[in-house]
Amino acid sequence: MIINRDFLFQSINYRGISMNDWSEVVAMNPHGYAEFQDHEGQTVVHGPVESVTVDDMDDVHIKLKWAAQMGLPGSPEFGKWKFAPDKVEFTFPNFMVEYHVQSTPSKGRRLLFCGFQIMYLETQSGLDTAKIEGFVAPVA
Repeated sequence: MIINRDFLFQSINYRGISMNDWSEVVAMNPHGYAEFQDHEGQTVVHGPVESVTVDDMDDVHIKLKWAAQMGLPGSPEFGKWKFAPDKVEFTFPNFMVEYHVQSTPSKGRRLLFCGFQIMYLETQSGLDTAKIEGFVAPVA
């Protein structure tokens, strides 16, 4: 999924270290989970981070091991996690998306970016796959 360019420039005043070179994130080797909200604010995608890379064209790719999607409050799909195998990769241009590193008391360091996007750097348990309708475990 390519993140909408208008959505990239949403800004929220975060406390923490602010950066925009995602090669720094690649060097952090994230192993936690991520939650991405779509640019219409209708759904959230959740999944464990498999990799974060910056390619030769200077695009950032965040790949999830698997993904589940749920509607946000006000949506008929609110509270219903569904397996979303088509939502495992997010792409956006490097240097265009500012991110902020924060420390949390219980889950360690996390990145906040593009409005309400969150990616935890340390391994986290995340969403229980038993609560995901239609979940199919990825083949190793």
